[in-house]
Amino acid sequence: MSKKRHSLQSRVNSFLYDHIWLKYVIEYGVAFFISVLSAAIFAFGVICFLKPSASSYQFTELISGGSSGLAQVIALIFSLCGVNIENNPNLIFSIAYMLINVPLIILAFFGVGKRFALFTLVNVGFVFLFSNIMVGDFFEQVAIFVDSKGGLISRALFAGLCTGFSSAIAYKWETSAGGFDIVAYYLSLRKSTSAGKYSVLINAGIMVSFVLLNATSNSATIIGEGSGTYTISSWAMAVAVIFFSIIYLFTVMLVVDFINVRNKKVQIQIITSNSDLPRLLLANVPHGATIVDAKGAFSGQPRKIVYMVVSSLEFKNVISLIKQLDPDSFVNVTPLQQVYGRFFVKPIR
Repeated sequence: MSKKRHSLQSRVNSFLYDHIWLKYVIEYGVAFFISVLSAAIFAFGVICFLKPSASSYQFTELISGGSSGLAQVIALIFSLCGVNIENNPNLIFSIAYMLINVPLIILAFFGVGKRFALFTLVNVGFVFLFSNIMVGDFFEQVAIFVDSKGGLISRALFAGLCTGFSSAIAYKWETSAGGFDIVAYYLSLRKSTSAGKYSVLINAGIMVSFVLLNATSNSATIIGEGSGTYTISSWAMAVAVIFFSIIYLFTVMLVVDFINVRNKKVQIQIITSNSDLPRLLLANVPHGATIVDAKGAFSGQPRKIVYMVVSSLEFKNVISLIKQLDPDSFVNVTPLQQVYGRFFVKPIR
């Protein structure tokens, strides 16, 4: 069965390379679909879980990180100034989100890749669209049901799943969901490392701003009924919301790290008796290797130990190639935290 699948895949690849225009149409069509899907998932998470609104129900708003969190802060400032749009409460947020992303998309165009920037723009544009059309009873009912049954913890988890999945599938098809994902992508390409420390600083600043604005704008909140009522100060509520927002951010991080493997690397150690294997690997994999002469402890026969570092995206193809070239080889795979030195990274278009 595996040979048939491999043969079918080879025939499809050969056909597409013979019809290069069709290959580009399919490739760009899939990227467009993924960008729209990513935008829809992100907008759904924001509208239903992160900052839902309903005329008959009072929600406590969670704060996001990155550009969407900054857009929330801007929308809150407008609200404090008395600028409210009752028919479309997400309009100011969506406009701010678009404007924040403009310089970041320009950075993506010149610093990452033109195709990457194009589909990031598509993603951001559809987030603006979906944020303004995902209104009505259905989305309000979803938000009210989740909030009433699971509270802030459920909303934080569901919003994190939506945002994380949105960003991860965009990364998977070599584009992004916009915002500071672009900066993270740019830094990871230039420095072969994550942008975690920069994201932490940015998100911390956004959260502090949100806490200060919320605490000064809200009066005390009364919860409970009858003799079990409690009065919660605006400062206590604003600080408490931060902890639920941190759960949201951690959920986003875990989902993205689980799905996006482009910048993760593994070391492959191959023990083989085939002296041609290193040369054949170098002809098919865009990375170097180190060869060590060895001897089998049981057989006493000469062996070669080949060390090679590849990305997690390339890992399955390399293992498949090794099995074809030398089915009797012994392969050990070790995940790596970081790689220093010259390591080829496929450029983003």
